[in-house]
Amino acid sequence: MELGLRHLRVVVAVAEAGSVSRAASILRIAQPGLTAQLGRIEREFGAPLFVRRPQGVEPTELGTQVLLGARAVIAGFEDLVATARRKAHSGGSTTAVRLGGVDSPWIPAVASVLRGLLPGHEQITYVEDSPEEVVELVRAGGLDLAVITEFPDVPAPTGHRLVVREVDVEPLLVGLRADHPDAARDRVRLADLAGHDWIAPPDRAGGLRRSLRTACERAGFLPRFRHFGVDQRTAATIVASGTAVGLFPAHTGQLPGVVFRTLVDEPLWCRTSLLWQPGSPVAGVADELAGAVVDERFGRRHQPFRVVDRVPGDYPRAG
Repeated sequence: MELGLRHLRVVVAVAEAGSVSRAASILRIAQPGLTAQLGRIEREFGAPLFVRRPQGVEPTELGTQVLLGARAVIAGFEDLVATARRKAHSGGSTTAVRLGGVDSPWIPAVASVLRGLLPGHEQITYVEDSPEEVVELVRAGGLDLAVITEFPDVPAPTGHRLVVREVDVEPLLVGLRADHPDAARDRVRLADLAGHDWIAPPDRAGGLRRSLRTACERAGFLPRFRHFGVDQRTAATIVASGTAVGLFPAHTGQLPGVVFRTLVDEPLWCRTSLLWQPGSPVAGVADELAGAVVDERFGRRHQPFRVVDRVPGDYPRAG
């Protein structure tokens, strides 16, 4: 299941109602159905969001964090819809280019290149909750350009009559403490990490957590996600302390106390693409944009990777 805006609305409704039964009445959903849906949402987050008590429910520590983010996301989306409707009803036009995507280091690179290619256009950037919402906004005309990501076993959503242009494929490496027994190897088997706690990739990564979970299941175990909502710097600190292992993009560079190793049997990668409508303001600069974005982020010496069919021991390789 991919978490989306409707799931966040469910979490907020349960918190505000104080019980699943009252929330079911407000949402006009049968209580057993809402209970099952909430259970699926909590499994996707990796831990309970509420503590069930006789008098109702109370948010857990993770639930409180999720609620803060959920309310911000919902408010932002509602503001976007209201702004778009006002613009549509006013009949006015704008030279703004609207860029969107899930939280990704590629977004600032794309934004920088766009400013150079379209200097006469104002630029507005939206960070959305899920790739599905981003694609829907492009399809509905709410975004002129989107940055979408794809991971193994989690294909990126696409829309009918939308243009998709691949930008880059980055390998993802496992981060280990520098004195970890496997740190002496150049390549590590995912199955050898079955006994470790993991840093959970953020849900806003667009499916990376599900991709990692699927890869671990194929390797014969379920990953123990014990650290949630941490940024890359915090994740590196946790790995260096020996508390857990985590995934990092290959371009991360050196981090104190952390080494990065290739996964042999279950290689993981991230494909980044640009998405737009044929009539978008960016359509005329799309070819130049795709190449310039890689130069902006990595420099001209960056070598792209090509995703190959998954074969044990194989890996996305330069192509």
